[in-house]
This record gives sequence, structure tokens and C-alpha cells, in this order.
Amino acid sequence: MRQKPFRLSLALVAALLLALPAASSAQEQVTLHYFTWATGSGSVQIQEDWIEPFQEKFPHIKIEHEAVGFAEFWEKLPVYIATGNAPDIIHMSVGYVYDYAKMGLLENLQPYFDRDLNPDDFFMQPFDAMRYPSMVDGDLYGIPYSFILTSLYYNVDMFNNAGVAFPDESWTWETAREISRRFVRDTTGDGVVDKWGYVIDNGDYFFPSMVHAWGGSILNEDYTQVTLNSPEAIEALTFFVEWAHQDGSALVGSNGDFTRQNAAMALMTTMELPYMREMGVNSDVQIVPSGPAKRVVRLWPDSFAIPAEAKHKAEAWEFIKYVITRDEMDRYSGERKIPVYKSLATSPEWLQADLMGNKMVFIQSIMYGEPLEWRPNWGAWGQLLRRGIAPALLGEMSPTEAIIRTAEAIQVEVDRE
Repeated sequence: MRQKPFRLSLALVAALLLALPAASSAQEQVTLHYFTWATGSGSVQIQEDWIEPFQEKFPHIKIEHEAVGFAEFWEKLPVYIATGNAPDIIHMSVGYVYDYAKMGLLENLQPYFDRDLNPDDFFMQPFDAMRYPSMVDGDLYGIPYSFILTSLYYNVDMFNNAGVAFPDESWTWETAREISRRFVRDTTGDGVVDKWGYVIDNGDYFFPSMVHAWGGSILNEDYTQVTLNSPEAIEALTFFVEWAHQDGSALVGSNGDFTRQNAAMALMTTMELPYMREMGVNSDVQIVPSGPAKRVVRLWPDSFAIPAEAKHKAEAWEFIKYVITRDEMDRYSGERKIPVYKSLATSPEWLQADLMGNKMVFIQSIMYGEPLEWRPNWGAWGQLLRRGIAPALLGEMSPTEAIIRTAEAIQVEVDRE
């Protein structure tokens, strides 16, 4: 017998619907406090290129962006944390990640990275700078989004006018010193040299790199003892002092001397290339020359971190993932810094092959990249290193005495840690 179709009355349907669990409500609204030291145009670029697109993709997450100056940032951050108001996302300096991680103030981001990301998609060398306790095998307490590294810049016009072949990968620092002699000029005829082959800029990336290139180090492996007072460090400093004061073909000055075309070569970072274009200095880049022990490219990242006491870690991690896997160039890091995301760093948009300067050299340099020692208490002793070797570079103190005094001063700051 054919069965009659089963029908429900409207009243019964309504009753059944009421008995069902309520449909899931919209995702809970979350507000993140994002704290940075990027002010001015950098703050605007972060807001427009990172935050607003992220909020469109994740409408349930609102980001309140606070930007203050670098010094004020490091004054306010400990206060925020101590008073239970830790930001959810912060910028973290390579010079302070060790100290903050050791105090337990940062979230260990290694489990997040291992769960969600593939290391093959990134240049991992910059990540080493954000590891604790060891840069070799420690966990990640910061996640880089871009980085800079050192390169040998050279003035194309000055090389052509002198009939000198451009630098190549075979160059050592001894080669650069020898070649630099061919650029010494007195262009005004007043008996005073006003063109040099190389300018020595005593910045953070100069002497630490040379100590390692000569086979030395500044600190031991567990960062407890200063090892700067070594034959290798003395030899490295002596090399540059003699280049300037014995050869007379290197100028102790600043990178501005390269921009003003007073020197044919300089050790500078990826950040200077756009500036050279803007200033109309016809220049190009080559991998840093090798030292007696090895080739050392100084490398350091700009990074995010999540405070250990942050209230919305999952959402903060979503923002970090979004930024570091973007496939289009933002304006904040832009062309000045290398993206950690390989597909973006090797894209035509970032490489800009039609513009002056071979940015592929930066990519080729990464394999030699080393963060070197940024820990512990680097904020104090990094300045001591620059100041300590300055008298030797100026010819006012012997390299040996400068190294001995500087090593002693740095040890005092390391012992405070």
C-alpha cells in the first residue's frame, strides 16, 4: 500500500526550530594594541599598508596602533608590562630581544611558527638574530618581517674615469685597499687630497663584521666574557688604521662622503640604494669583500614580538602571519629592506631590475649573512665599541690600546646583565 506523504504542521515546524541550538553568532570582536617606534610617515604606512588591509580580511579584529619615538618606546614598554597592560603586538629590536626573552617578558613564538609556517618559504638567516638563548638553536622570541645587510657600494663614474674594473666576488679587503690607491686625487690643485678610494664609517655594522672577518669575536659563545682583546681584533683595526693613515687612500668619515662622491667605495646597507638613486649618485653594489678568515655580511632584521602577558595572542599571531606572507611590497619596509618572504624578495616588483643598482647582489649576499653579537645589554656596550675604537681610527691612539680599553669597558656592561 502506498504510504501517505509525511507532513508537518507549521506550528510543529516552528516548535522544532525553536528547540534547535542557536546559530553561531558573529565572531567575537577583539581589539589589539599594536605598539611601535615607527612615527611620522612610517606610522601612516603601517596603518594604511598593513593594518587596514588586515582589518578588511579579519573584520572581527580591530587594531589600535600607537607609535612613539624609539627612546620613548623603551621607556613605556616596561611600564605597560609591569602594570598589566602589555600590548598585544610590538616591534622588537635585535639589540633587546635577548634581554627581554631572558626576563620572561616575550612569548615563545617557535611553536606558532612550526605549526603554521614553512621555513622553506623564508630567508631564515635573519630569524637567528631573534632566537634565545642561542642564535644557533634557540627558540624564536621575535619574528622578522624584513631585514637589511651590508654591501660594498662603488661609484660607477669614478671607477670608469679611473679605468678600474668594477669589484667582483673575488675581492678581499686587501684587494679593496690596493685598488683604493688609484682614486686618490687633489682635484682643486691646492695640495690637499679631496678624493679617496674608500670611506671608513664607524657605524654599528663596520667593526663587529671586521673582527669576525679576521677570525675573532666580541663575546664568547654564552655571552658572558668579552673576547674582543685578541690578536685578530687588533689586526683588523690596525688594517683600517693603516689604510687611512699610512696609505692615505681611505678617509675616516661618514657615508655622506660617498654620497658627495668624495670616495669611490663604502660599506653601506640595503637602505642606502634608494637614497643613491634619489641623489643621482651613479653607484652599484657588490658582495662584501672577504677577510683573512671569512666573508662576513652583517645582517639584522626588523621584527614583531608578542609580550608574554598579551591578552590576545592568537589574533596577534594572525596579524604577524599576514604581514610576513604578503606578496606585494609595502611602503614601510618597501624597497629599502629585504622581505623575509622569498617570493616577494625575488619578485620583479622588489628587485626593480630596470633601476640603478643590482639588488640581486643583496639576495646573493644572504648566504654570508651573520647577525653577530647583539647581546646581552647591547644597548649600553654597542656605543662603547664605536666610541672605543674611534681614537685609533682618527690616529690618536694605537689600535692595541684602543682594543684593550674597549674590551675592559664592554666587560663591565656585560657583567651588569
